[in-house]
Amino acid sequence: MEEKQYKSALSKLRISEDFQERMILRLKLEQNRTSYTYIRGGTQYMSTATATKGKKITVWAISLAACAAITFGIYASNQNSTPEQVTSPPTIGAKQQVNIDGVIEEVGADGKSFRIGDLWVSVNENTTYGISGPTAPDPSEQLVSKEFKVGNTVSGFTSEDVASGKVTANAIYNNF
Repeated sequence: MEEKQYKSALSKLRISEDFQERMILRLKLEQNRTSYTYIRGGTQYMSTATATKGKKITVWAISLAACAAITFGIYASNQNSTPEQVTSPPTIGAKQQVNIDGVIEEVGADGKSFRIGDLWVSVNENTTYGISGPTAPDPSEQLVSKEFKVGNTVSGFTSEDVASGKVTANAIYNNF
């Protein structure tokens, strides 16, 4: 009885090895094919389709044309942009043009003028205080005062020549 079971087991083993070899061979033959299964009217159908080089070339050509169209569109939309010319000091917060900068060494008797090194700076009713612009902090948060004291750090802008030794400030950005 044991011999019969042994022969049966060996027979099944040979069948499974033979099946495995045939399956590997079949997979190698159909490696480039794609199979589709669909059901129609209760009956199952199977069809095979082979990918062709022509379809791949068509897909690549369409993709390349789409990329070219997008690139042209971006390029064309940016052609109408013109840079703005700055005719006065920039008004963007934290990027103001500064040509008055230093520590006050002396304040004039009127309190409206001060000296930074060899430069005397005067302020008048046209002088603006603080930083303006869309990114500027609130005026209450800015370190600017209309009262000038010895030891204060001052930054500002004047349209006059600072080499002359005496200027009137157009703007005082900070005074603390």
